[in-house]
Amino acid sequence: MKLRTIEISGFKSFADNTKIEFKDGITGIVGPNGSGKSNIIEAIRWVMGETSAKSLRGGKMPDVIFSGTEKRKPLSRASVTIIFDNSDHFLDSKFDEVMISRRLFRNGESQYELNRQECRLKDILNLFIDTGLGRESFSVISQGRVESIFNSKPEDRRAIIEEAAGVLEYKQDKKRAENELEKTSGYLERVNDLIVELEKQVQPLEEQAAVAKDYVQQKRRFDILDQTKLVRTINSNSEAQKQLAVQRQEQKEQLAQLRIKSEALADQREKIKKVISEQNHQKDQLQIKLVKLNRLEQQLEGEHDLRVERQKYVDQEKERLVSEQQVLKKQLAEKQAALEAAQGQLAAVQQKLTNTKQSLKVLESDHLEQQKEALKREIEDLRAEYVDQLQALTSLKNQYNFNQQDRERDQQQRQKIQLTMDTLNEQIKQRKTECENLEHQLLTLKDANNVQQERITKLTKQRDRLQAQYEKERQQWLDGSNVAHRAESKLEALLNLKNEYTGFYQGVRAVLQQKAQFRGIVGPVSEVMNVPAEYTVAIETALGNQVQNVVVDTDQTAKSIIEYLKKNRLGRVTFLPKNALSQRSIREDTLQKVKKMPGFVGVAADLVKVKDDNQVISQYLLGTTLIVDTLQNALIISKQISRHNRIITLAGDVIGIGGTMTGGATKGNRTGVLQQDQELKKLQVQVTAMKTKLASKETEVQKILEQGQAIQSELKQALEEQHQAEQKSSELSNQVSLENDRLTELQRRLKATRFELSQIDDNENQQNDLPAQIANLQQEVQQIKENTTAKQDELALLDDDVDERQNRISELRIELARLKEQTSQQQHEVNTLQTTINDVLERNDEIKIKIQQLDEELIPENDLKHLDIDDIRNQLAEQNQLSAQLQNNFEQNQVQQDRIIADYEITQRQLHQAESQLKEIEGSLTLVQSRIEMAIDKLTQEYEQTFESVQNVIIQNIEDESLERELKLLRRGLNELGTVNLGAIEEYDRVSTRYNFLRDQKNDLADSKAQLEQSIAEIDQEAGQRFKQTFDQVAEEFSSVFVKMFGGGKAELELTDPDNLLTTGIEIKAQPPGKKLQRLSLLSGGEKSLTAITLLFAILQVKPVPFCILDEVEAAFDDANVERFAKYLKNFQGTTQFIVITHRKGTMMEADVLYGVTMQESGVSKMVSVSMDEAE
Repeated sequence: MKLRTIEISGFKSFADNTKIEFKDGITGIVGPNGSGKSNIIEAIRWVMGETSAKSLRGGKMPDVIFSGTEKRKPLSRASVTIIFDNSDHFLDSKFDEVMISRRLFRNGESQYELNRQECRLKDILNLFIDTGLGRESFSVISQGRVESIFNSKPEDRRAIIEEAAGVLEYKQDKKRAENELEKTSGYLERVNDLIVELEKQVQPLEEQAAVAKDYVQQKRRFDILDQTKLVRTINSNSEAQKQLAVQRQEQKEQLAQLRIKSEALADQREKIKKVISEQNHQKDQLQIKLVKLNRLEQQLEGEHDLRVERQKYVDQEKERLVSEQQVLKKQLAEKQAALEAAQGQLAAVQQKLTNTKQSLKVLESDHLEQQKEALKREIEDLRAEYVDQLQALTSLKNQYNFNQQDRERDQQQRQKIQLTMDTLNEQIKQRKTECENLEHQLLTLKDANNVQQERITKLTKQRDRLQAQYEKERQQWLDGSNVAHRAESKLEALLNLKNEYTGFYQGVRAVLQQKAQFRGIVGPVSEVMNVPAEYTVAIETALGNQVQNVVVDTDQTAKSIIEYLKKNRLGRVTFLPKNALSQRSIREDTLQKVKKMPGFVGVAADLVKVKDDNQVISQYLLGTTLIVDTLQNALIISKQISRHNRIITLAGDVIGIGGTMTGGATKGNRTGVLQQDQELKKLQVQVTAMKTKLASKETEVQKILEQGQAIQSELKQALEEQHQAEQKSSELSNQVSLENDRLTELQRRLKATRFELSQIDDNENQQNDLPAQIANLQQEVQQIKENTTAKQDELALLDDDVDERQNRISELRIELARLKEQTSQQQHEVNTLQTTINDVLERNDEIKIKIQQLDEELIPENDLKHLDIDDIRNQLAEQNQLSAQLQNNFEQNQVQQDRIIADYEITQRQLHQAESQLKEIEGSLTLVQSRIEMAIDKLTQEYEQTFESVQNVIIQNIEDESLERELKLLRRGLNELGTVNLGAIEEYDRVSTRYNFLRDQKNDLADSKAQLEQSIAEIDQEAGQRFKQTFDQVAEEFSSVFVKMFGGGKAELELTDPDNLLTTGIEIKAQPPGKKLQRLSLLSGGEKSLTAITLLFAILQVKPVPFCILDEVEAAFDDANVERFAKYLKNFQGTTQFIVITHRKGTMMEADVLYGVTMQESGVSKMVSVSMDEAE
């Protein structure tokens, strides 16, 4: 594969569309500093997927778009297209030519294309993974990348070997596998929690299902026998019905004769009764008149007393209302004062809010950014002027040298020698001084290094102590986190079971799951009541199966739901309509008696908490039940109240009405609905407490971590300072040796120069004008350089101002949000006070109206008629005398009536006796008919059979006595089974099915977890093997290439932790010719760079890449090393295509093609291409 073409448009300084074609071999890119050479390399990195704006020398990604110049406007987009020759299918693509394009717009929109088809960034990155061409690979090497190799830690150097070994894809696979393993472990833990909860349900449900099946079997036999009994009842009562019909007809005939006689006597009785009635009427009229006279007297006396009492009430009510009016006036004054204060505070806050908005507006409208951009443009102009003046200076110097060649040789030689002597004398003096200074610096540096070593030792101990403490605290946090996670999983499982209404009867569960379909459902009793933990067992025992009763608002709601259950055959449910229930309570004398007795806890209804509108539910179910601490105390209390109330102990033992006792223990871990709710609430509290404790522990861990990081940072800085001091010490030692060698050489040259000077007689005067011009131009260049530095300093200060302004804007925005919230609160307070004042005024008006009504209420007293009491009494006496005469006549008629009535009563008794006999016959007939109807109704309603259809079901060959005996036994057996959860059969099937499913899922997850762990182990093994194999190859090539690059010496690569190939670092040791073997950090700057380049060449030997970009990597080399570097590039000519940015002549000479980058127009880069053959 080869890089063939790159097309750049609008990227950084390449404003115009620029197309560069690359050929095989070495392509050199040259040009002045700041001309945009490196922008080409950054364009290649950008189109290949680089996403870090910082690594592209930008603050944010839109900075790569051409920003404009004085003559050009900024562009709206940047576009780069790169084309590869993929005929060897090095890239995983079916195409022989691969084209990648990337575009970025100023609005942040980004586009990627692969072979002109829109794609994702991920697709481009995957195309280059493990090819050595990725965005962080060794195919793009800058001077900074070279420095990072010798400045980075051994653990960081392993990345370049991993890239060469092709293990990045394995690391990604491992990361995905680890993420999947974490998810699988989480799922497995949740499934385990669900299984644990379901195991608590399975065994009790299995027992209930077995009981339910036994119940169904007995019930089926009982139903058949009962239907048989019903048929026999119908047959026997049908015969009795016929006999009673004959007896009824005979009795009706006898009754008719008696009625004729009775009617004759009744006529006589009515006549005499009429006479007596008239006399009674006269007596009644007289009595009425007497009553009226008495009432008139009482009315006159009582009316006066009543008006006196009414006037007293009105006076008292007016006095109370006036008092209340005074209180309201006082409240009104207080609230109005508070309102004025709140309004003042609101105005102050609003003013402060306005001021803050204005300050923020002023800051946001500041023009610091424009000043910053203008200053940047001035710096760029100064840099361009500096380059121009530097070129002019070089031109003058060249002109001066050219003119000097025209002088006579002796003059030139004399001048040269004189200058050389002066220079040599000065250099000798400087070298001696330099040597003394270097030796003094070396001694001072050694003393400082000893002090630094003591500091490092102290910091290391502090770091190790904090690290141990951190690990301990972090492990405690992890342990707590695991416990909390398990508790949360268990809580989630319990919530799921609760939401599914697991443990409820089939019908109850069906209703609650369709709760939204019916209005008026409050919920099951277990949700309506809030039971304290200490009473859970007692209350659950007291409620029994009633805990699953469903509370509804009205009996109509219950009726509609029952019809729904019947229609869909969903089971049976007991409903508690709040409008139809009545509260139950214990007699007050009984309650007062038991309150004084030891062990009494309370009435069950008083121990639970319910909402006010549900109070009838708790009173209905628990209002007559007593809770006592122990069974012994319960027996005593039950005896004292004559066993009239049910008593429950805290342990769940029961003493029933009449003295029955129930107690013992249930099998297994079966828990009731209320106990499950209590466990759920307890678990929720525990989880909340765990989270709070974890948060506190996490804060402690974070605090220790921050302390450790601070110590580590200080230690790192100390180590870096020590490392720099060691490097400087080594460099000083090398410099001392080098300066001594140079001093000897200078002394030798001075001696030779003096000998030459003695042979020259005269020196020519140097040219006058050119040196002066050169000096002036040098001053100008220096001045421009100083101006540039000053502008850069000004720019740095301006950056600080921009940052400070931005911080102030952030503070003002936070203050603005706070003031808005405060304004809202103050406004709410003002509104509240205003509402209160209005309420007070309204109440005051009501009181005024009521006082007025009371004043108008009393009706003026009417004149009463005053009757003469004596006249009334005389009238009463006359009426009493008349009444006595009427009474005498009444008694005579009464005797005659008694005789007639006696005869009539005798006849009536005979008639009644006959009627009674008839009624008895008809009653017997009705009873027989009722028995027949009841039997038929029971067949129809309970068994859904008719008399005709049931003939095929009943048992014919069984005696009545055996039938009754077996029915009695079956009824007893069914009663002994008690309340049976028929839904347990279906519920057990459902829960066991889910339990088996979760158990299978657990096994699958465990297998998946094991497979993932095995895959990770295999990935680690394969990655380690690849890394070790590649490292050995690179180490061997590194030793070989080092000798060629340095012209001797030796070098080696070492693993810092050979036993752990996945994390081991790489140490580089080198021995340049004439020196000892030492770490890379102790070499000189040039030696470090050349060693790092050697390592990269060794990697290219092991894993060649199609192309490699080198960005001024040889800048620190001397001429000899540059020549070695450039010639060594030729060794890769058959496998690797090189693109080299350089300033060095030796590198240029080895290039096959040279591209020049210029800025003919300020701020805009242009390309020119020159073949080396053409240049020669």
